[in-house]
Amino acid sequence: MRKRLLAACLLLVTFSVSAAEIKFLENPIWTSVLEKAKKENKIIFLDAYATWCGPCKQMDAETYTNQAVADFYNANFINVKYDMEKGEGAMLADRYYVSAYPNLVFINPDGVMLHKGVGFVAADEFLALAKTAKNPETQYYTLKKNALKLNNAQFLKFAKQAVELQDEDFGYLSKDFLASKADILGDPDLVDLVMNYAFVLPKEKDLTYFSTSKNKIIKEGKYTEEDFEERLVSLAIQFALSEEVQVTEEMDFDAVKKILDKYVPERSFFVYNYFKTQYFLENKETDQALIAFNEILENPDKAGYQQVCNAMMGFGPILFEEGKLDTYLDKFNAIAVPAKDKEVAYLKDFVKAIIYIKTKQTAKFKETATAMLANATTPEEVKKDLKLALQNMGTN
Repeated sequence: MRKRLLAACLLLVTFSVSAAEIKFLENPIWTSVLEKAKKENKIIFLDAYATWCGPCKQMDAETYTNQAVADFYNANFINVKYDMEKGEGAMLADRYYVSAYPNLVFINPDGVMLHKGVGFVAADEFLALAKTAKNPETQYYTLKKNALKLNNAQFLKFAKQAVELQDEDFGYLSKDFLASKADILGDPDLVDLVMNYAFVLPKEKDLTYFSTSKNKIIKEGKYTEEDFEERLVSLAIQFALSEEVQVTEEMDFDAVKKILDKYVPERSFFVYNYFKTQYFLENKETDQALIAFNEILENPDKAGYQQVCNAMMGFGPILFEEGKLDTYLDKFNAIAVPAKDKEVAYLKDFVKAIIYIKTKQTAKFKETATAMLANATTPEEVKKDLKLALQNMGTN
């Protein structure tokens, strides 16, 4: 009898644990949700999902069934789920800038967005997200309203969130924030902001100042010379594309080149032609894109061996779609590896392997990967990745 009673108790415990879940209202009328939130004086948690979204299903199975998550969300929020492709979903997607799934949106009873997360979030992080969303001092969209009044440390935290949320307004906010500073590198928080998050610097004098501050930034001990050089390239190209430089409707390529020549002269040739290739491809001007790409392939000494490899890797799949990949691989293969780059000579074959994977040319990938595995100059970490890729394809 005692055994049966114990078994029954265990069954009840098991059932209780497995039954933990957030109690959602599914696709309710939105006005009724706002009314309920006002009546109960609670923030709304909106799970914006799509039926085909894998991470959304993972949230359902793993995160929403966590006991601590269920207890906190059920006690503190009006929880609703909307299929963004049905009913009022499209209206909500437009109103709350939903462009990826799952979109985890926190909204006040007046319908004003306070905070959000994007993508799969594990239980512990999801709890932290909820607590951040409840606190007016940490709610992203509350901070955004007063972003220019934040101190440097607060704005840096805001910047990290802005980038994670892919907020398109952040470029302007960071530019205005830095414009208000007497010294854009005046303390470690500002250095971190410029090195990691600032989209564009306010004026050319700021870019000039940054370009001459390598020693100051490296001296902090947090960033390397390579970090600085990469950031300078990024800030130079973004400034070249800013309203300060681009004063006509048509892209002023000469102005772009002038800025690059001035601030990153050693890398200007490659960055300029890579940018032109990308720009013309995005605008469906394939012939113009290929002219710029040919400049890179035909002038490897100016571009640099590793940069040529990067360009080929980046544009290879697009060339495949255009039916031009083999022609350009022939040009790529004909490029001699400079003596100073012999240690990374394997990159040629590695680039081809990556392109073949991306374009689903399995046989060519296997052939290239097998040859690389037999080559003593291929680094061991690269061989491990190749072996794993081959295993995933069912090849020993």
